[in-house]
Amino acid sequence: MMNRAEEDYIKTIFELTIEKKQPLLRTNELSERFGFSDQSVNEMIKKLEKKHLVSFIPYKGISLTQKGKQVAIRMVRAHRIWEVFLTEKLGVPWESVHADAEMLEHATSPEVLEKLYHFLGEPKYCQHGNPIPNLKGQMSPISVTSLDEMNIGDFFKISRVLDFKELLMYLNHHDIRLNDIYRIKHKDIFNELVVIETDGIEKTISMKTAKMLFGYKIND
Repeated sequence: MMNRAEEDYIKTIFELTIEKKQPLLRTNELSERFGFSDQSVNEMIKKLEKKHLVSFIPYKGISLTQKGKQVAIRMVRAHRIWEVFLTEKLGVPWESVHADAEMLEHATSPEVLEKLYHFLGEPKYCQHGNPIPNLKGQMSPISVTSLDEMNIGDFFKISRVLDFKELLMYLNHHDIRLNDIYRIKHKDIFNELVVIETDGIEKTISMKTAKMLFGYKIND
């Protein structure tokens, strides 16, 4: 049996591997995503290794075993399908949907999940822009270019955001949504600020926020 914390690690390892397009993750990459100490991450990795869910190669990194990957795909798929249902059909705000989806993903049989998936029209992405894997773990492309990587004058379309409640509430407050297109008007490297503009309206966001918004550059 796995507890909630272990399952979160398995999902995050899977997600980061996809996002970074690399077979091995360093422990500090997990520390950065979770905000945990390296020591606590290392302790969890040892527990997961004993359960044959991850492989750890000293000085190189961590990867999911086949068993771990199967667990991750099942949970990620269920979580994102439930997020689509809760937001689209029940009107749950995107900043509040994570906790309920987290509970439902563990309580849903494969048969019910597939019926729900077809009922929703077989969505390719969840409400935060994360791709929904199929039963084999294959998924649509994921946006990995962040807004802070853009240059002044570039036009950027937001297609994915990190599923952090505080971030999503901030985006709500500043009326920043998926599929919005912004021109990068100014970058203040010293103060770590970015000024973005759309329809003549300027918005100033921090570099920290810009690094959590993903998408792609488009032609003007």
